[in-house]
Amino acid sequence: MVRWIDRKTKKNLALNLLCYVVLIRVITLFFYEGYSIFPDSEGYIELGNQLSTLNLNGYSGKRTPGYPILIALTGNNLIFVKIIQIILGAISTFLLYDLVKKETKNNLWAFLTAIFATSFVHFIFFEAAILTETLTLFVLLLSFWLIRLKECLDARVSYSNLILLSALFAYLYFIRPMFIYVPIGFALFYLVKNLKFNYKKAIYKSLLVLIFPLIAFYSWSSLNKKNIGVFGSTYFLGINLTQTATPFFELVSDEHKEIRDIIVKHRDSIANIPDKNIAMSIWAAYDELLKETQLTPPQLSEKLGGISTDLFKKHPELYIKQVSISWLHFWKESLLWNPKQIKSTFLKNILMGTWLYIQQWVGMVLSILFIFFGLKHIFRFFKLKCMVYDFNFFLILIILSGSIAQALITFGSNNRFSFPYFPLIIYIVFINLFTLKSKNATDT
Repeated sequence: MVRWIDRKTKKNLALNLLCYVVLIRVITLFFYEGYSIFPDSEGYIELGNQLSTLNLNGYSGKRTPGYPILIALTGNNLIFVKIIQIILGAISTFLLYDLVKKETKNNLWAFLTAIFATSFVHFIFFEAAILTETLTLFVLLLSFWLIRLKECLDARVSYSNLILLSALFAYLYFIRPMFIYVPIGFALFYLVKNLKFNYKKAIYKSLLVLIFPLIAFYSWSSLNKKNIGVFGSTYFLGINLTQTATPFFELVSDEHKEIRDIIVKHRDSIANIPDKNIAMSIWAAYDELLKETQLTPPQLSEKLGGISTDLFKKHPELYIKQVSISWLHFWKESLLWNPKQIKSTFLKNILMGTWLYIQQWVGMVLSILFIFFGLKHIFRFFKLKCMVYDFNFFLILIILSGSIAQALITFGSNNRFSFPYFPLIIYIVFINLFTLKSKNATDT
C-alpha cells in the first residue's frame, strides 16, 4: 500500500505538503491573537528601533543585530514580523523535505518527515513569538541545505559557494552569537577532510569560510567596546556564567561578600517555589546588585563573570555537575506561547493536551534516538576505523558540539537552546530509521 501511495502521489507531494503547512498555520494562528512577547523580546525590539534610526551610538550592547534587523525592516511592525516568521517556518519545512529527499532518494519518506516536523505545536508557536528561534532555525537549516546541495565539504567546492556559506554563517552569528562555533567547526572539518588531497587549497578554502563571520564578530565587538567599554558580542556572558555558578554561589570568598549574599538571598527565597529555577536568581537579584554595587550593567556582568570563573576553578567538580545538568536540559523542547491569546477554548485544550501528553514526550524520544545514532556514528568512525567524513557525520558533530557549548556557558530555565537544531535532529533520526527500514526490507 505504501508503494501504491508513493506512485500515486509522488508528483503532488510538494503541493500536498504546501497545503498542509498552510492549513495548520491558518487554523492555529487565526485563533491566536497578535504575537507573543516575552522578557527577551524587549532587547530585540529596542535594538530594532535603534537600527531604524541608522545610529548605533551609545547602544546598550544587550543584543546582536541579526534579529533586530528583521524588526527594523518591517518598520518595527511586529505583526509583519510574525507573518515573515510564518513564511520562514514554511520554507524551513521544505528545506527539511529536500534534505531528506536528497539523502534517501525517497519522496514519500521525505514528505512524512516534513509533515511530522511541522506538526509540532512549538514549531508553529515560535513563529508567533518575538524571539530569535524561527529565524535562527531557518538560517541554520538553510546553511546545511546549501552545504548538502553544493557539496561544500567536497575538495572541489567552488569559491563562490564558500563565500555564500560564509555570509550565511556571519548572519547566523549576528542572530545568535553562540553560533560562531559553526563556521569554526566547518573550517576544521573541511580542513581535516581535504588536507591529504591538496593541503594549500584546503587551508585557503577553510579560511575563506571564516572571513565574514570573523569580520562580523570583530566589527560588532568593536562597536560594543566603543559604546559600553566591553569587547564582545554582548555583555551578558558574565551573567550567563553566574547562572551556572548560582547553585553553589555561597562558596564565593568574602572578598565579594556583598554580591555573594545578595544572589544567595534571592536564590534561597525561590528555591522551594514550584516552576522556579534557582539558576535564574541572578535576574531576581539584578536590580539590587546594580543599586548596591553602583556598577553599570556591563561592569556588573564583567564582575560576575570573573567571580564565577574563579569559582569554577576552585570547585571543578561542582561546575562539571552543573554542566552535565545543563546538557541534559538542552535536549528538552519547550513551548512558548500565551494561552490567553487563543480565542477558542476547545482549540487551546487540544493544543495543550497534544503538547503535554504526546509531542513533548515524542520530542524526548527523538533526542534519545539522535544521541544513540550520533554516538553510534562516532563509534564507527573511530573504533571501527570507518572514517567517512560525510555530511551526516559533520551534522552530528555540529549538533553535539552545540549542546556542549551551551552547557559550558549558561544554565537556567531556558529550554529554547535546542529548538534551532530541531529539524536537523529529526533529519538524522529519520534517515537512520529509513536505513534500518531499507535494510530490513532487503533482508526479507
